[in-house]
Amino acid sequence: MTPRVVRVDSAARVVRLSAPLADLLARRRSRRRIVLVTGESSRLTVGTRAALVHAGAAWAVHDEHGGLRDGLTGSPWPDLDAAGHPLEAGDAPAEPPRQPVLRDAVDTTAQLTVDLTVLHRDGHDTSLGGAVEALALAVAGSQPDRWGETEPLRRPWDRWVLTQHARHAAPELVRIVVEGPHLSGTVTARVTENGIEETTALTVSVPSPTDTDAVDAAVERLTGALSEIARTSLPTFALVVAREGEPDRSVRAVTYPPPNPVVLLIGAPSVASLGLELSSIPVSRAVTVVGRPRLPAYVVPLGDASTSGWDALHDTLDAVGPDRLAEMVSPPLLEAWEDDLDDHDLLHESRRHHLDDPHSPDDPDSPEEAHPGAP
Repeated sequence: MTPRVVRVDSAARVVRLSAPLADLLARRRSRRRIVLVTGESSRLTVGTRAALVHAGAAWAVHDEHGGLRDGLTGSPWPDLDAAGHPLEAGDAPAEPPRQPVLRDAVDTTAQLTVDLTVLHRDGHDTSLGGAVEALALAVAGSQPDRWGETEPLRRPWDRWVLTQHARHAAPELVRIVVEGPHLSGTVTARVTENGIEETTALTVSVPSPTDTDAVDAAVERLTGALSEIARTSLPTFALVVAREGEPDRSVRAVTYPPPNPVVLLIGAPSVASLGLELSSIPVSRAVTVVGRPRLPAYVVPLGDASTSGWDALHDTLDAVGPDRLAEMVSPPLLEAWEDDLDDHDLLHESRRHHLDDPHSPDDPDSPEEAHPGAP
């Protein structure tokens, strides 16, 4: 321990989110930053990485030449204290640190990562974890089989038990790790007097990963799953990214091929609050209107296996309004959304539609597709 750092060393090949590590990361420290120190051969599980990022902790990697760097970004650090107190803008180290030589990742496989936030009314029939199931099934035909707050995961997958666990922890936030064949992720839930916030961060391996057509087919299936989620619940935003990663979905301190954003879902609360029109979304591909007529959401195609989606994503976010968007996606979400949810009665409308006859006149037979600029 130093005045700036609480140092945690690990020589494990796979650094899992053990109970002691999870407990340490859950504690709030204003003066000292927790820094996990490993060698180059170590890798982090999805759960460990998520917990480090949430806690504002750092991953420091010692290379074979004695250098030190950020395991997630590759940025060099002159010493461990620098990891605990990153340089402010305009500061300069007395001596420029040696730039590390990062190895390229090898034997990677195609994956899709999804970050999705859904708002729920806290009713007796509300159940968490449905997004994990729908997204994983769409991409890889698999389902989660275990979950837990620490690793190894010991609880069999059960959405009812997960939901009750989140309710019993209220008003504290619950973060759990999810695993299954071809999938790893985290689910964060907070039960409040306004409802339940559920955020899913999921990585799913793509079947036949060497075939670019398989990636595009998986993106298409995943887009269909997001459309169904928008029809039956109340998502705010979702971003789908195609990437190359480790077969076990862990992360190493190496250089991976650049990720590629492929789909953005702008949920009904976002559309309503921003007063967003299709004509304001500046992408060249067709934007699909999903959800219900009274709760429209937009699915924005950004890229594919052979086309970068970064320009389309940046253009879309600029058109939406970066400042307003940042405010809307900052937790606690239900507090930020409270006025809009009340004004539009969105949670009530979402639940009422879910209980109604699916063949009611308000339910479209199929999603409406429109090109940018359509009214």
